Amino acid sequence: MNWRQERISAGGDGPGVTVHELDSGHDGPTVVVLGGVHGNEVGGIVGAGRLTTRPLGLRAGRLRVVPVTHEAAFEADSRTGPADGGNLARSFPGDEHGTPTQRLADLVARRLIRGADVLVDLHTSTPATDMPFFAGGLDDGGDAASTGVELAVAFGAGLVWTHGSLGPGRTLTLARDLGIPAIYVESPGGGVLDPALLDGYTGGVVNVLAHLGMVPQPATPPRPPALWLHGDGDTDSFTVAPAGGLFLPGVRLLDRVERGQAVGRVLDPRGRELAVVAAPESGHVATLQRFAAVAAGTPVVGVAPARPASLGLPSDRIHARAVAR
Repeated sequence: MNWRQERISAGGDGPGVTVHELDSGHDGPTVVVLGGVHGNEVGGIVGAGRLTTRPLGLRAGRLRVVPVTHEAAFEADSRTGPADGGNLARSFPGDEHGTPTQRLADLVARRLIRGADVLVDLHTSTPATDMPFFAGGLDDGGDAASTGVELAVAFGAGLVWTHGSLGPGRTLTLARDLGIPAIYVESPGGGVLDPALLDGYTGGVVNVLAHLGMVPQPATPPRPPALWLHGDGDTDSFTVAPAGGLFLPGVRLLDRVERGQAVGRVLDPRGRELAVVAAPESGHVATLQRFAAVAAGTPVVGVAPARPASLGLPSDRIHARAVAR
C-alpha cells in the first residue's frame, strides 16, 4: 500500500493543489486533510505533510491529504492570496469564474470536500496572535456536527472548542451544508515550527483515523479534554483595541477572566495608558495578540466560556435520535 500523488487544477493557468492519497482497498470513510488554507500557517502544513511520509497501516477507507492548499499564499508567506488579496478560509464554496482565490475554493470544494466523509482542516494562529492548541468545530445538535465533536475529542489536543454556529465562507461551513462531519485545529506560535506541536498535528489525525476504525491504534491513548470551551470562534469579531498604540496584555492564554475585567492596555511609546481593553464576557482567554503594535480596531483578545453541561455529550444526542427513529 503506497501513497499516490495527483495534481488537480482549475484548468489552464488556474490555481491547483497536489493531493496525496492512501487507499486501503477496503470499504470505509474518505477522510480529507487540508493544510495551508492560510499560506503562512506552517505548523498545519508540515503536520499534514508528515502524514504522507509515513506507512500508516490503513485498513479501511482512504485518506487524502493536501499539505499546501493555497500555494500562492504559501509562496508569498502570506495569509491571503497575493494576486487578489483573497482569504481562502472565507471563500467557500467558491466561484469557478471568479478571482484566483475563489476559483481555488471552488476546486477544493468540488474535487475534495464534496467527496469526503470527514474533513480535517489544520490551521495555526497568525504570527501576530496566539491561540492554544485545540481541535474544534460546529456543535449545533445535528448528526454531522455531533460526529464532528466526537472527532474533535478523539483528536486528543487536550482542549476542545465548539461553536453553536459558523460564519460564511469556511471549509467547515461548506461541510455543514453538505452534512459532512468536520473539525479544525489551531495552535500557538504562528509562523514558527515546534516539534511537540508537529507531533500533535500528525498524531491527532492518526487518532481521528483510529476513532473511525481506519488504522489499528491511535498515536496516543484516548483521554477526555482537560478543558472544553463553547462559543463564537470568529477571530474577526473578538474584542478590539479601542485606540492605536502598543498593546500590553494583562492575562495569558486560557486564564479565567470575568466580564468587564481589564485584560490588557494600549500604551503610547512612553508607556502612558491610552486605553484599557476589557473582557467581553466571562470565560477563558482563547486568543491573545502577540505583536505590540496595534491599530484601533485590531482584534486583541478573544474570550470563550466553558461548554455548558446542558448541551449533553454528542454521543448521547446521536443515540437519542437513533432510538427516536
